[in-house]
Amino acid sequence: MKSSWMAAPALLAVAVSGCSGDTSADTAATSSAAPTETVGAMATAAPRDSDLVGVRIPLGETKKVPIPAGAIMEITVPAEWGAAVDSVRCTVTDSSGRNEDLRSSEPKKQEKIAGKPWVTLWTFSSPPATEVTVGCQDADNAVTDAQLRYVRVVPRGLHPS
Repeated sequence: MKSSWMAAPALLAVAVSGCSGDTSADTAATSSAAPTETVGAMATAAPRDSDLVGVRIPLGETKKVPIPAGAIMEITVPAEWGAAVDSVRCTVTDSSGRNEDLRSSEPKKQEKIAGKPWVTLWTFSSPPATEVTVGCQDADNAVTDAQLRYVRVVPRGLHPS
């Protein structure tokens, strides 16, 4: 009985030491230059599209978009679309089916998101802590690159740099 009483504290001590922040001995024994270079390359790589802020909505589809408190929302598209943006039509409806007002300004605001230029087509505001349904169509089928056939709905001021 006495030896089992001593085993519990010994196991606890081993578990705690394995969780400590001092990994210098393990790091010295296992580190090499190659993993450091790999980590450096991953850290400077552009973020994946799925890592970006906002809701990605393919053209021709609709999605629910949560509205944060005090946010003005922007519907943005890749600047690569060029003149094709003129054929894009979007609708935003609240939970009761009422259309939200979309506001546009000329010239279109352009900014870099994850190193690529994006253009804001419209802005809208909705009550906070609600959801709206956003859908966009390419009326003339002018956007030809299949990988770029989506819009992104983001709260203003939360674009990644």
